[in-house]
Amino acid sequence: MRTTITSMDDRSLDDLMDQLVAEYSDRVAAGEEVRDGDLLERVPMEQRQNLGRCFRMIQSGLASAPSASRPLGPGTVMDGYRLVREIGRGGMSVVYEAIQEDLERRIALKVLRPGLALERRHVDRFRREALAIARLQHPNIVQVYTVGEALGHHYIAMELVDGKSLAAVLEALPKDRAWTAMDLADAVGAPALGADHESYHQAFCALMTPIARAIGVAHELGIVHRDVKPSNILIHKDGRPVIADFGLAKGDGDPGLSLSGEPIGTPFYMSPEQAAVIESPVDERTDVYSLGVTLYEGLTGRRPFEGPTVLAVIDSIRHRTPPSVRSLSKGLTRDVDAVVRRAMAKYPEDRYSTAIDLSSELNALAQGLTTRAAAREGGPVRRFMRLVKHGALVSMTGYGYEYRSERTFLGLPLVHINMRQRRPGQLVRRAKGWFAVGDVAVGFVACGSCAIGVFGFGALAIGGLCWAGIGVGIAPFAGLSLGVLATGGLAAGYAAIGGLAYGYYAHGGAAYGVHASAEGAQPDAAAQAFFETWMPWF
Repeated sequence: MRTTITSMDDRSLDDLMDQLVAEYSDRVAAGEEVRDGDLLERVPMEQRQNLGRCFRMIQSGLASAPSASRPLGPGTVMDGYRLVREIGRGGMSVVYEAIQEDLERRIALKVLRPGLALERRHVDRFRREALAIARLQHPNIVQVYTVGEALGHHYIAMELVDGKSLAAVLEALPKDRAWTAMDLADAVGAPALGADHESYHQAFCALMTPIARAIGVAHELGIVHRDVKPSNILIHKDGRPVIADFGLAKGDGDPGLSLSGEPIGTPFYMSPEQAAVIESPVDERTDVYSLGVTLYEGLTGRRPFEGPTVLAVIDSIRHRTPPSVRSLSKGLTRDVDAVVRRAMAKYPEDRYSTAIDLSSELNALAQGLTTRAAAREGGPVRRFMRLVKHGALVSMTGYGYEYRSERTFLGLPLVHINMRQRRPGQLVRRAKGWFAVGDVAVGFVACGSCAIGVFGFGALAIGGLCWAGIGVGIAPFAGLSLGVLATGGLAAGYAAIGGLAYGYYAHGGAAYGVHASAEGAQPDAAAQAFFETWMPWF
């Protein structure tokens, strides 16, 4: 008696789903009466709806699947290609090393997963990859030889890269992260890469420069990759990198699902517009963002956004700002930091407009030269104002935005921004830092609905110099001001100026105090002398 599978890894689950679809197709073709339930019990509960839909498509004649009696493996021959071994797989396809028998040439044979071949949209996407790459004759783009169908399987024959993926290279680097150019050269297997550069970041930027340029060439032909990531960057043994897997190249807006219902591709390298709940326009700058994420990971050894679930990662991509690369790797320069930050800007218009522009900046970094990105950012005040502006724009959409600088002083971050457009039932967003912006903000300079600081700006501000609807402090400027030197519509303090003023020294439309001067009345000499000395704006 078969048992129900309650858990398994994604690879085993996809293989099982493919096998069951093929088995069902064979039994239907043989005229057998098939009990769906017997097959559905062999997969986890959450996958049964997807598998049942495939069975119904086969039963109705809308689709057919490769035969379960002809599984692919070493020795299988497809259209003159003899499979040698499996060398990679993803949610959409399996890649084999193969021999083209007539030319005795080693190639890579990419085969669409059998279960996905049931739906025409997956076949179309698969063929679109071949057509996209075939248009791109470039030394840093993997080359396609042919596309076809054999034994019921759709395949693409392409250049075999006798080397490693960038993901494997990064995994092979020393764990201490104190990397040198020679560490990268050893991981790649190309000694020249280390000999030609003084530092790790220069060598890594040199490795990524031709990839950015190749993607820029694809953009000029109207092709957007949409799935740039380290596992799709392959490196020949001589150190020449190539970009592969144009399977998500722009042609339809659906990123697709594997048969088990998982997204095709990973979310870690998605741009914010790709991760949007409501479909957003995606253009060349989405690849610039993904290149930026790849740079971030390659320079620091960690991804900018992590999370326990896909949704958590996507939420972070859309609303959070990652630590700067410079804060995670002390040897990096301000120019490196600026280039990565610009490539990963939340809004496409703030990124490099083309991948070619990014490749030029990477080439400058590889040579130790200054970059346009660093000059564009300006000084710390300009960068701070840009962060506040970005936070305000995001918060207006109803989503939260939080930024906390890695640099601290006396235990507080230099900058903490925590903003959201308030809605009933939502928690108050609090910010605490030397420069703080939030619903409740506490800092040397504080901006918020309630701001507490030496310099406070908000609906309610408490502190030294305050600009607010209601201000309480040493020198508040507000509709209602309470303080030592108070200015406002209604002002009360040791010295007060306002439409209605109460104080030891007072001046206003109506003024009350020991030394008070009301409009139209004889001025009080002591009050006038005090205000001219201590409140010169009077």
